[in-house]
Amino acid sequence: MAFLINLIVGIILFFYGVKIYTSYNLRPVSNPCGTGENYYLNKHLHFLLFSIATSMVFLGPFSLVKYVFWFAILVILIFFFRLKFDIIVGSYILFLLWALFSMSYTSELYQGTMLLIKYALPMLYLWLGYNAINGKEDFIIFLKKSNIILILYALFIGGFAYKVFPFLYSLLLFKSGGLFIAYASLADFFTALFVIPLTLYVITKRSKYLYAALWLLLSTVLEVVRTGLGGIALSIMFFGFIFYKWRAVPFVVFPVILFVIAILFIPDVREKMFVDDSNTAIAQTSLTFDNIQSNGRELIWEKNIEKFYKPNPLIGAGLGTSVSYTKDNFAVHLIHSDYVQILCDMGSIGLSFFCLFFIILVCKVVYCCWFGYNKDDFVRLSGAMAVGSCAGVLFSMAFDNVVSYSQQCFVFPFLFIGIFLKAIDLCKDYNNRFV
Repeated sequence: MAFLINLIVGIILFFYGVKIYTSYNLRPVSNPCGTGENYYLNKHLHFLLFSIATSMVFLGPFSLVKYVFWFAILVILIFFFRLKFDIIVGSYILFLLWALFSMSYTSELYQGTMLLIKYALPMLYLWLGYNAINGKEDFIIFLKKSNIILILYALFIGGFAYKVFPFLYSLLLFKSGGLFIAYASLADFFTALFVIPLTLYVITKRSKYLYAALWLLLSTVLEVVRTGLGGIALSIMFFGFIFYKWRAVPFVVFPVILFVIAILFIPDVREKMFVDDSNTAIAQTSLTFDNIQSNGRELIWEKNIEKFYKPNPLIGAGLGTSVSYTKDNFAVHLIHSDYVQILCDMGSIGLSFFCLFFIILVCKVVYCCWFGYNKDDFVRLSGAMAVGSCAGVLFSMAFDNVVSYSQQCFVFPFLFIGIFLKAIDLCKDYNNRFV
């Protein structure tokens, strides 16, 4: 039955995705600016919202088919996209080229190819975002529809379902044969997209969007996902820093206060965050970095680094080698650190290229938002979203398998980068003022 459910849902998603681009008529929605006139989603924006809405649909035994389908559609769309290139795009392409080069000396061609696709997928989402947003209406409808999607996911497969509707949670995630994926990957999903309700609040000044942000945060708290909590905190900090500059002190202090409160006053968070080697009660332990719970990650990291990184520290052992080794030799089949994986597979050079991408992103966004286009709200907001989302995801990458679940998290900072680059181009034609 579970196999049949996943097959039917997969077929529906396949035909709907194809229908978006083969249907003659555009999808009508209410005008996001409240003018009362009809508003029609362009096909790229429609497919973008469809992609976000189905991000957590895993399809169990057909999960790989779903990845291939989305990748194939986006590759085909390249011929219909206006491809945007700049220093940010160029820096990530440099990382991709090094990943491609690492395939020349890998012993795991299959795993390497799968990883190469997952590293390439974000670039396709960047171009999708760039082509999907063509003005203020597109941007606002993207934000509002995505915000609803986030709220619904938190309700049905997030912390609220886990605590209040355990039968529904078990049905959608486990009894269905993996129809949906949640927990850590859902927390990373919220981390990557947490900037959406923040941006809506900045634009509208409506408190309901702050409640939406709190709803997403509470979902992660209820499931006690530490990487999600840390990622959301960094996302808020960087978003505020980019948009408000030095007035962003509350954005920096508030997440830190929330994080400390969660550790001190929420028992589940405290117990999962810290471990006491003497097996005494958690309440009696001293909360230090020495007793932070790692769930055995260090052993996996140390073994991989010893076997693959240290013999070839500059270039690593080749794309996919550490992934294959971990699957074959540990009960936990994933490394739980994308940085360790990059180091082992592509060496210090590969990790340096990846870090260079983030540095260039921050530098360009700061320049454009603070100096070059500091009067344009669209540029400032989209730039803050890009950096905030990227900072949160980069934190999650240190302790989770973000690249392995690229459709659930890794692609979204690049989506915002694409929107940011489009905002700059649109600014040359007219001013986009929201606030």
